[in-house]
Amino acid sequence: MWAFVLLPSGDGCRLLSRNRIRWAEAPFVWSSVAKYAMEPGSLVMERKMLLGIRARAERRSGANAAFES
Repeated sequence: MWAFVLLPSGDGCRLLSRNRIRWAEAPFVWSSVAKYAMEPGSLVMERKMLLGIRARAERRSGANAAFES
């Protein structure tokens, strides 16, 4: 499961990302191995994705500010 939540804050908004991997069908040993193998890759991928979203949002908000002036 992966959730993105946009929360209002004092100076705009904040994007939160939460994910959860459930290995219900796999035996405990394999689910533990998979968990520790997936977490580092997921962290790198998620960080890069969120930084890309941030860059696009800031570009968009800068374009709107320039257009409104």
